[in-house]
Amino acid sequence: MSDVPQKVLFMGLGASGKSSIRSVTFEGKKPEEVLDYQATINYTRSTKNFIDSSFQIFDCGGQESFISAFIGDLAEFIFSNVSIFVWVVDMSDFDQVSKSKFYFNHGLSRLNKFSPEGEVFCLFHKRDLVAPEKQEETFDTMKKLFEIENHFEIQYRTTSIFDRSVYNTIGEIIQTLILKTTKALTVSEAIQDFLIKHEDLSGIIICNEEGLPLFQEGDSTNFLLPVDLSLANHEKLKQEFKNLRSLKITMEVDDNILVLHRLKKDLLFIGIAIKAGSAQFTIVKLDKMAESVNKLL
Repeated sequence: MSDVPQKVLFMGLGASGKSSIRSVTFEGKKPEEVLDYQATINYTRSTKNFIDSSFQIFDCGGQESFISAFIGDLAEFIFSNVSIFVWVVDMSDFDQVSKSKFYFNHGLSRLNKFSPEGEVFCLFHKRDLVAPEKQEETFDTMKKLFEIENHFEIQYRTTSIFDRSVYNTIGEIIQTLILKTTKALTVSEAIQDFLIKHEDLSGIIICNEEGLPLFQEGDSTNFLLPVDLSLANHEKLKQEFKNLRSLKITMEVDDNILVLHRLKKDLLFIGIAIKAGSAQFTIVKLDKMAESVNKLL
């Protein structure tokens, strides 16, 4: 594991949802537990370890006085050694869009100066507050507003803490970083090879106990796990993670067979397959894959 944690920097205007995203995805909080969060004062900093990677999560307060300091006198401290810069926008609040874009531009300027190799994600958050039939149109409009000519290839996503989108997006951000390590690359390649050889399997997710996907291969991006599973069984699973050396759960959800295994490093393997033919044969294959991944970890 690297001695220097990679920095993931969350910024955005106040009440855009930065702290809620961090608390739900990195701390395992339930969405209803973060609805009344108080504004972040100055910034918070926490360290997370995944596989062979260590991450420092910076959550910066969104009040204008703080942002002005972050892009001003504190710019070198805030923007140095940033691996991922995440700008969060409340996509339901058009009154704040111009101000958010103004500070986003300044943030990119500071990132370019102090961490030119950093990657940029712009999250149009709180999509649950936008009518479903308007979400795509709103996303396209906001993407055009936030596009800026610079050398960064900005990744735009819509998110909500009330569906899988925020897990997928933050998982994508973490995967971008952990796949720089040899061990993570080996695990990822092994999963991909396994899915190529067994076309009857839909996909494989490996997540931590908070439900954050660290590996996600195959047709699993829109599958309602591990989030929906955690809504019903999260506390039970966490307790079993702590008390048992091994854990396996097999279940059927709609037309899918799911096989869950507890892995080393408090990780959860979720194998997904469409119900067809011998279910037992499918389960055995997923058991073997979980065993192989566990050895690689």
